[in-house]
Amino acid sequence: MLGSRFSRLVHAALAGGTLALSGCVDRAYDFGDGGADDSDPTEGETDTDTGPDTTNGTVDPTTTPTTEPPPPPDVPGPPQLIAVGFADNLTLALTFSEALAPPTAVDPRQFRLSAAIAPQGEQYYYTYGTYYSEVGRWNGADYHCDEYCYEYCYEDYCNERCWEYCYTPPGPPVHVAAITQLPDRPDILLLTLDNGVGPGVCAHLKQYPEQWVHDLFVHYTTQGAAPVTDIVGEPLAQIAEHWVLQPEQEYSYLEGTLPFMQPVLPIPCVF
Repeated sequence: MLGSRFSRLVHAALAGGTLALSGCVDRAYDFGDGGADDSDPTEGETDTDTGPDTTNGTVDPTTTPTTEPPPPPDVPGPPQLIAVGFADNLTLALTFSEALAPPTAVDPRQFRLSAAIAPQGEQYYYTYGTYYSEVGRWNGADYHCDEYCYEYCYEDYCNERCWEYCYTPPGPPVHVAAITQLPDRPDILLLTLDNGVGPGVCAHLKQYPEQWVHDLFVHYTTQGAAPVTDIVGEPLAQIAEHWVLQPEQEYSYLEGTLPFMQPVLPIPCVF
């Protein structure tokens, strides 16, 4: 799980003005300590980490192996996205294969989240394809119940029957509101969301069979104010950009399993 050290680093970036939140921020919470004392119990101890923290399926992009140097200033070829994970429910950390140029001109709307579902297995041959959905559809916070009644009559006798229907209304759409680089780590971009992702999203995705694709993904298009590039100007390739180019659509269907999704990096659901 992303620890309190990363939480403090992100919060320090907020306080210092290097990470800006915009839009209507909703339900912000940190996964690092669950609201417990923010003191680091490992302070004063020898750090024996040999790589990124992958506890519970999440990745701490700020944990740098002590035996390896930081990312080189440039490597041949365009930058590659190599890891995606939640820092908290309002912040996604994207780790790349090399240092990036400052993303000051990149439009946050060039990134978008999806909840993707793709049936897998021979028995699902006729439903083969991938369904992309707006994350906000299952991001509601309030559990709502309505009562429905109807009257039925038989000959001279009438009776009324009622039942209760309960559901969680959809939440607001989830958009990327800001893009910044993590201080001292030019290979990491932070995507700030305007509405925090809640546990209802993951609860919905977990309902699908294990052999299916049922995960959160990040999409990216080069079409916009400016592309994401490395420090010598080589651009990041688009990642299943059709979803970004349909910002008003709540769902989309494409034939095939995650077509144009390169690389395929499911975002660990830590809720």
